[in-house]
Amino acid sequence: MKWYAQALIRWRWWVLGGLLVITGLALYGMTFLRVDPSTARLLPRQGSAAETYQHFLRTFGSDEEILIALHDPQRSILSPEGLTAIRRLTQALSDLPGVSTVHSLTQARDMRQLQLTPFGIAVPRLLPDEPLSPLQVEALRHNMLMRGTLLSADLHTAGLLVVPEVREMSSSTRDTWLTAVRAVAAQHARDGRQTYTAGIPLERHDVTAYIQRDQRRILPCVLLILLGVTYAIYRVKRFALLSLTCVLLALIWVLGVVGWSGVPLNVITALLPAVILVVSVSVVVHLVNQFLDEADGTPDVQVAVERAIGHVGVACLLTSVTNALGFFSLPVIQAPAVQEFGLFAGLGVLCAFVVTMTYAPVMLLSIGRVPVQRWHHLKTGRLENALESLTHWVARHRRMILLGMLGFLVAMLPGIWQIREGTDIVRALKADAPLRLSSEFIDRHLTGVYSLEILVQAPMAADLTSPGTIRQVLAFAHWLRAQPEVTAVFSPWEPLRGVRAELLEDDAQLQLLATLLPLEMPLTAWMDPQDKMVRLSARIPSLDSARVLALAERVQQQALVQALPLQVTGTAYMLAHMSRALVSNQVSSLACAVVMIVGTITLAFRSWQFGLLAALPNLLPTVLIFGLMGWCGVALSAATAMIASVALGLFVDDTIHLLYLYRAATQAGRAPLSALTYAIRQAGRAVLFTSCILTLGFWAGLLGSFKPTLYFSWLMGCTMLFSVVTELLVTPAAILMWEDTRRDDISGRRYRHSGSDL
Repeated sequence: MKWYAQALIRWRWWVLGGLLVITGLALYGMTFLRVDPSTARLLPRQGSAAETYQHFLRTFGSDEEILIALHDPQRSILSPEGLTAIRRLTQALSDLPGVSTVHSLTQARDMRQLQLTPFGIAVPRLLPDEPLSPLQVEALRHNMLMRGTLLSADLHTAGLLVVPEVREMSSSTRDTWLTAVRAVAAQHARDGRQTYTAGIPLERHDVTAYIQRDQRRILPCVLLILLGVTYAIYRVKRFALLSLTCVLLALIWVLGVVGWSGVPLNVITALLPAVILVVSVSVVVHLVNQFLDEADGTPDVQVAVERAIGHVGVACLLTSVTNALGFFSLPVIQAPAVQEFGLFAGLGVLCAFVVTMTYAPVMLLSIGRVPVQRWHHLKTGRLENALESLTHWVARHRRMILLGMLGFLVAMLPGIWQIREGTDIVRALKADAPLRLSSEFIDRHLTGVYSLEILVQAPMAADLTSPGTIRQVLAFAHWLRAQPEVTAVFSPWEPLRGVRAELLEDDAQLQLLATLLPLEMPLTAWMDPQDKMVRLSARIPSLDSARVLALAERVQQQALVQALPLQVTGTAYMLAHMSRALVSNQVSSLACAVVMIVGTITLAFRSWQFGLLAALPNLLPTVLIFGLMGWCGVALSAATAMIASVALGLFVDDTIHLLYLYRAATQAGRAPLSALTYAIRQAGRAVLFTSCILTLGFWAGLLGSFKPTLYFSWLMGCTMLFSVVTELLVTPAAILMWEDTRRDDISGRRYRHSGSDL
């Protein structure tokens, strides 16, 4: 690449001008960045399940209500003071703009007292204005319509269901509205009573706040790590600032592309800034290290820059491509957020290469004139001597090393079968997060925060309110309510459960009641006359994906038994469906990464043996990290599903530099052990430096708010440490074993050839 270096130096002012223009456009594009806190980008966009979910959203709006629990730990919530508190909270919530309906005990109707009148139906309120008698309290305790939904079994908690108006809100307006709902609930937490607020709209609000907070925490920490480690390495401020500038420019370019594309940041792509800052530093470290090597032999800075690019340019290009391919394999996973992360992170790696190979050489021409004594500590050779001793030790014990790693691998393999899938935004929060505390309290005492949505299709010839359809839906809802995972079932005709049986025996009367029943909510939220579809909403607590899918399977089997055509959907079902798909997609993504990376290395080195030598030792940390996930109980989520492909691309980085130097040394006539020692002496320092930066950079993510982010950061850091071990132990041992096999094969062929001559 000497010609490139000479052209770059000749046209450096034009290059700097071009970089300035691109950076300006990227900075402008960053003004369009926005955050999407919903789970929508975690859900697949293709397939019948995705189509059903989109139809559900278009037809019925959403399954996003807000649940508020009013809890009195000392007294019954049905005491006069408790009922007064419920009435006041209900009224305060109803007065808020944007609220369609508030369902609570004080608003509920007593369906047992339903009367037919000449003007329709009359249903008195469930609670009288005067204090409740012991008999009335017992009746409420056993009221199946109220218990578990608006009243807890122990009578200490009342539930309020806040249904928002079906209308578009700007993000700022929605944030203001949610803050007002929370404020009203908090204002009524007095006289020893407590309030808990949860629901999908609040999940979105809090996730946005947590993402923004994490960015403010993690990014400065990563920048300090990069600056601190690079300064500790070089002891020269300008080299540390050069490294930091290169990775910042790469990050600005990528975020500019994200902004221009209109793709919002979400709980997964929010990892992009930290990941790009961390993975982008490798190229600049290798370039600066090589520049210092070359500067040691010539006083001419321009010559040193040209030689540095010539020595590491091709290897850095190859490592950047393989890193990017690791990220580019992620779109195989059918989750838009993961696909977007893979595409933009891969683009970030390539941008980092372009920035480093254009901006850094030009800057080195100006800042590269550093007195030798400032960086002579890098040339003292103590680390290189230690690496050389380690290489000779590996050569003597290569079989033992490979057998030891094989044993460690066998110990970790059973852990892979312990991995479970699961994507739960609430459980992804830390244990003391207010939203998680509220959601878990409501799950324990009232109906679940989530719902399994069921769309029942009426026969084409039948009317939605025909007696046959109504009775089928009621019978199915009765079965659904009996399932252990279901805490409550909502449907347009659920209040009919409380009506006296004799009023439901006559078909005409049943149809009249179903038509006139006061639901206190828009019928469009439960019935679609155009498509002849009825919605049932089964409330469930927070469950792992396996239990959600098992419940959905039982629902579909029961529908076949009752000859009731239906479809299962909803946010909870789609998240569980996506989690299950992650397992199969994980294998596809990893296989895709292996094929692309090995293929690229094979083509670059023109040797399939080198491709295997680069892949096999680097697959070991991937297997180890999956085993560690299984033994530690880390769930396979949208974030942790990315680890294998991303890590594999990063592992191969150091291996490529090692193999590149090893091949050059063998082509120059060195013996295998001598060539390997030379390669490790030359590349070992950069391998250790970049691994240190990668490990600490990923571990900066431990300051985040989401468990998947914490797991991703922790596991990626551990994986980088594993990769150092395999790079300095397994890769040299594998190379020497390969050379032994090749030498024995050549000797065998020569022996057979000499025997045939005899």
